[in-house]
Amino acid sequence: MICSFIAISYYPDDIYVTWGNRIYQTSPFVMLFIVYILIFTLMLISKISRFFLSCPSTIAHIFHKRNYAKGYKELSAGLISITAQNIPLARKMFSYLSHRHIFHNESLFHLLEAQIALSEKKHHIAREKFEMMLQIPETREFAIYNLYCESYRIGDLKSAQCYAKKALKISPYISWGIEAMLQYYALEKEWSKAIDFLNKHKKNENIETYNHHQALFLTARSLENAEKGDVVASYNDAMVVLKLCNHSIMASICAAKALILQNKKNKAAVVLEKIWEINPHPEIAYIYTIILSNNATERMNRALKLEAINKKNIESLITVAKISLETGNIQQAQTKAMLAAKANPRKGIFLLLAQIERASSNNLDKILYWTQRALYTEPDPLWISDDGYCSSTWLPLSPTSKKLCRFEWKVPAKIPEYTTNRDLISYEESETPMTHLQETKRNKNIKHPYPSIHQDYHPKNRNILSLDPSIRQPDDPGVINKSTNQ
Repeated sequence: MICSFIAISYYPDDIYVTWGNRIYQTSPFVMLFIVYILIFTLMLISKISRFFLSCPSTIAHIFHKRNYAKGYKELSAGLISITAQNIPLARKMFSYLSHRHIFHNESLFHLLEAQIALSEKKHHIAREKFEMMLQIPETREFAIYNLYCESYRIGDLKSAQCYAKKALKISPYISWGIEAMLQYYALEKEWSKAIDFLNKHKKNENIETYNHHQALFLTARSLENAEKGDVVASYNDAMVVLKLCNHSIMASICAAKALILQNKKNKAAVVLEKIWEINPHPEIAYIYTIILSNNATERMNRALKLEAINKKNIESLITVAKISLETGNIQQAQTKAMLAAKANPRKGIFLLLAQIERASSNNLDKILYWTQRALYTEPDPLWISDDGYCSSTWLPLSPTSKKLCRFEWKVPAKIPEYTTNRDLISYEESETPMTHLQETKRNKNIKHPYPSIHQDYHPKNRNILSLDPSIRQPDDPGVINKSTNQ
């Protein structure tokens, strides 16, 4: 503007403007000033008109933004409610949102709807919603995971595997996808494929998880090869597991059996001695004392050697007691069994004491006493998975959850019915219980600490004990095996 006024100062002559039949004369400065006034007037009119024209849309945008903020608040409340399992509130929030059409294309809106359907057990509606969410990039991974869960729930393992593969294609680092594929191979008992797949995704797992899975699949393949008669392959897999996990009971057993079949008994004995020092197990003792021995004397020597290797463990005493009973050394068997019962009273030890009593004196009262104690004490150790499944044999996955689990050899959780009160018998005062006749003479009204063992023990009398069959083990005395009776 300033430049224009400076430039027009070089034109000193007046400007003549003809308007109609008249001629108007003015200076260049005035003329330029009028032009600028007209321009500013037009700009002002344009701004005012634009404001009034955009006013409705501005007001609409303000209300839209307010509704959007309120809707997101309701959406957040709904998602938090569904996470907290407050289904009525989540359904109420979803009902509010369904009337606000601006949210019908929101991924979180679909997420809330699918979660409500799952919580209400409407799996078909949830599945349809997840399939629709596959088309939305933001919710694709979430939809794939839930479709995998739904397929696994109904037992469609092929579809579950396909969804796991899709997830790994999108992101190779998804841990659940890797776990799902390994789980599928385990269910199909395709151990070699599982190991190859695990090695391909080694970088995507932490070293502890990788070693656990590697040991699990190699142990399972070693057992399978042993059943097929491939002794060398079974031994090689077992030794790899022992390098990864030197306290693996099953790997040591597989390696020892493979060496025995190859007539390498000395090497098998070394393997069993190493694992006995770390993690004793009854099957290890059986292989070491029975299978590797040629006569009773050698069995006894091997049992004593196991006791010398691991004196602190209860299994050493039990092993010596069993071998002593087999060889006829009743005194040593009873001594070791009583020491084991004092250290860790459990079912197997009391049953062993009953067998010893039967072999030594055949005293019915004493035999029944130890048998009764076996019923009301802690159970023997079992293979127990992470999800609580108990098994007499080692398994790579849990039969209940169908998931890869870490099976450990340990005593099941204590149940109130099991009694471990060591004051019920004085090991220092007496090694055997007093007979029914002696007890009756001392006090006719005395109550035995256990349910009475002085009732009629005829085999036809099945009601002498009120046992809970859900917590009884198959080898418990007095438990009827339905499969054999039918």
